[in-house]
Amino acid sequence: MKAKFLISFMLLAFGAWATSGINVKTQHFEVSDSIRMFDPKEPQDLGYKFKKSASADWPETVNGKKCPALNEFLVESVFYASHNPKSFPNIPEDVNTLAGCVKKWVHDILRENVMVQEYTIKEMGPGIQNISPDKEPERCWYETVDMKLNHTEGNILFFVENGSSYYGGAHDTYGASYYPFDVALNRPIQLKDIVTSTSKVLRLIPKYDKRDKDCKWYDDVHEVDIENFYVKGNKLVFVFQPYQVGPFSDGIVEVPIPLKTLLSKKLLTKYGRSLLK
Repeated sequence: MKAKFLISFMLLAFGAWATSGINVKTQHFEVSDSIRMFDPKEPQDLGYKFKKSASADWPETVNGKKCPALNEFLVESVFYASHNPKSFPNIPEDVNTLAGCVKKWVHDILRENVMVQEYTIKEMGPGIQNISPDKEPERCWYETVDMKLNHTEGNILFFVENGSSYYGGAHDTYGASYYPFDVALNRPIQLKDIVTSTSKVLRLIPKYDKRDKDCKWYDDVHEVDIENFYVKGNKLVFVFQPYQVGPFSDGIVEVPIPLKTLLSKKLLTKYGRSLLK
């Protein structure tokens, strides 16, 4: 089995974001790589192509200053979450170094796919077409990751990571994950910073879901993760990925709850009340 790296590029550009008294200077980078594999025992085989790409509008400065805590938070959230961080020997201090680490991260993930494919050929015999679907190992045919500053609310920067991938089957998967960071406190914000009881808020969410009220997820509401959220327009918006609270056809589900409703139910912390306009 031979692997050939087809595409490898890295693009850097600059930008700026100024709103609500917060000035964020960003540097955009794009990294892409792909591998096409060929089975030497199958001359007619066109090979199997694995693709991976990552892009980001990365915060270089906030109000004219470096923000190492924000940088570390985003690296750990976006790039450490689903993969071994061996591509990052340490948290890069500048965006150029970060982009280089992300490039290596992309390359390492593609190599993992190659290893899976090579193992499959070795164990199952030449030609992936000879392997029954139930014995095929899981591998990612393509994956994209894009991170950017979505909006600000008060002192909070809300970054969003949009991603999609395909592991085989009827369709790809996709999702959106939000990462809030308070520049005044210089730390990430969790739901418990905003509400007094996450369990009570969780039970409240179905009442504000605008979808069909026969959704099956209500029976298992206590098991739903609600740490993916953002605040905008005096509303606390909970974001659920496809399949998390309904069928794939529902897509990404957003459930907004007015902050005033949470206030009336005594579910807002002092910090949460400060977000009211």
